[in-house]
Amino acid sequence: MKKVKYLVIAIVVVMLSVYIYKNFIYYRIPFNPIKEYTAESLVDFHITQNLDNGKKISAKSHNPDTCDAILEYFSSLKLMPLTDKAAQKALSKNGNETYITGMLKFEQSGEIFISDIFKKTPNVIHISSSIDGFKGEGYYKIVDSKFDYKYIIKLIDNNEK
Repeated sequence: MKKVKYLVIAIVVVMLSVYIYKNFIYYRIPFNPIKEYTAESLVDFHITQNLDNGKKISAKSHNPDTCDAILEYFSSLKLMPLTDKAAQKALSKNGNETYITGMLKFEQSGEIFISDIFKKTPNVIHISSSIDGFKGEGYYKIVDSKFDYKYIIKLIDNNEK
């Protein structure tokens, strides 16, 4: 009887620990899922600025030096995971404003998609991927800085000409 009692207590403690981690602790630990792919070769990068009037401005790079610099920029961002509720609250203020999307294409793994970066609030970013087993899909807050899309465009313009 005592063994069953201790087993039930142990299961409750484990379940409570998992719940606390998933709902509170996970969102307090900085994590950049792009950093895990810095050892791979980035072969292609696309960025699109979707204007509020429906037009798009696109830039892309196949230059290895430019792609390496862009990958370094993305992997150096300090990202903090956001709950869906916190992300929707941060993005709800933007309405039909200009936003930026992008794609990092790796030689071996696949693609990582960057989206929902609004010019008004460039400190919230959505990361997703076509890579099997990709850890880290979701919304992130950029800590200590903002997304510098002008720097990315300048890198592409300077190295593609």
